[in-house]
Amino acid sequence: MSHRPAFPSSSVTRRGVLALIGLGVTTAGVPSLAGCASDKAAAPAVTGAPTGKARRGGTARLAFAGAGASESLDPTVGTSPCDLARYSVLFDTLFSFTDGEAKPALATAAEVDSKAKRCTLTLRKGVKWHDGTSFTAADVVHTLKYRASPDRVSPSELSAYFDLASAKAGDDDHTVLVPTRQPVGDPATLFAGAGLYVIKRNTDSFTAESAVGTGPYRLTSFKAGTETRLERFDGYWDGDGPADKVVLLSVDDAQARVNAVRDGQADYASDISFATAKAGAPGTGLQIRDAGKDLRTTYGFVLNVGRTLPSDPRVREAIKLGIDREALVKAVFLGYGKPANDLFGAGAKYYLDDVPVPERDVAKAKRLLRKAGATGKPFVVRTAEYESGLNSSAELFVEQLKELGLDASLVKVSTTQGYDPAGMKACDAISFPLGPVSLALAYTRSAAFKTLAFPDKELQGAVAEAISTTSDSARADAWAKAQRVMADRGNWIAWGRADVLSLAKAQLTGIENRESPKYPWLGKVGFTA
Repeated sequence: MSHRPAFPSSSVTRRGVLALIGLGVTTAGVPSLAGCASDKAAAPAVTGAPTGKARRGGTARLAFAGAGASESLDPTVGTSPCDLARYSVLFDTLFSFTDGEAKPALATAAEVDSKAKRCTLTLRKGVKWHDGTSFTAADVVHTLKYRASPDRVSPSELSAYFDLASAKAGDDDHTVLVPTRQPVGDPATLFAGAGLYVIKRNTDSFTAESAVGTGPYRLTSFKAGTETRLERFDGYWDGDGPADKVVLLSVDDAQARVNAVRDGQADYASDISFATAKAGAPGTGLQIRDAGKDLRTTYGFVLNVGRTLPSDPRVREAIKLGIDREALVKAVFLGYGKPANDLFGAGAKYYLDDVPVPERDVAKAKRLLRKAGATGKPFVVRTAEYESGLNSSAELFVEQLKELGLDASLVKVSTTQGYDPAGMKACDAISFPLGPVSLALAYTRSAAFKTLAFPDKELQGAVAEAISTTSDSARADAWAKAQRVMADRGNWIAWGRADVLSLAKAQLTGIENRESPKYPWLGKVGFTA
């Protein structure tokens, strides 16, 4: 029997959408469309990091986009890449999202009973907190209750699936019992995608003194919007980190991050622009790196079906068929990406690789718009530069919609306004990027927001089945059905997948891309020489 998921509250918050796309505010300058259209070949990039074993010692300095004074040590608060990089090295999660699926971390198993009504978490033994005390079930119970509290800035969406406040320790110190609110067949994936960093029991404030984790590095100092200093935690359950110290630099501007590496102030700059990469490494001993095709960011637009034109399936089909994806990819990605097939979630387990990119048919698109009575009607596109190139892509998207016959216009706002609920409600399309997240996260969390949701009964039934079933084959079939609905008639216009690029010293190794290459896991970071 299928159960419709009890999605989180449909009240859109800016932080909620940021949490979905896995990004904080970034301000990366982008060339004009004319500049983007250069035919100069993209400079080659090194895929991944060096594979040589890192030597023990040294200080690794890494620059990430931050959030200024709003950065926090509370892992339930921050959303910027610098925040998330800090959390992932200071704290651990129950499961990590690695290579497109959930992998054990502080929990070694998550099992549901025969009716998928209760989840039993089996915890890893022998784990120590940075203060030397042992990790136990009491810590996980406290974490779940803390995340469930209405006092949190953004309560965990896990509360839609689990009764977190009723979690309790099992028969021993390394078992936790969590009641479900609805059938859940694959709890590990839900936990992995939720950004659930485990905090120590009784922790209710986070300062440089009280922020104790189980992660590979422990905190020594923190200055919001400037830097975080950490040192190796000897005895980490997954093996000691090579570097003696890790310094995270909060640098909002992409070019400033590049300059920090070029000038020797940092060893690594996350998320550099396509234009910077195309120009080549800015010095000897430096590498332009890409995270690999399975970790690309999908660029697109979400159509607001709460408005008249996007609610018409003929209009949605016309846009899918009429836009020039190749032109968008060439203009925005500069050779570092490829066209997409209107689906988010590429690289995740169960993603459908066989869904083709729609073949462009301008004549049919125009006919569909005429039949829908949409020709000449206003169509408002909203954008903010949460990703390098989003605004440029929106400009070109609007021009393409005009060519199809829509009276398209662009609303370009700051990143502090981009996902304002009222602003989103007043627009027909919203620029939207999404990294390599699980399908459960992409489909259920987006469905929580009215301006992003696609209220289709077949889609809702397929997602409900995918979430609830304990059968892997049934789950695969359900996700396949959900994706075919979205590709065929859904409200996603995912037009391209872009490489995630960074700049690094050639000797820097140990960068592991887990949740997102924009904030990689740094537990094994170090230097080969």
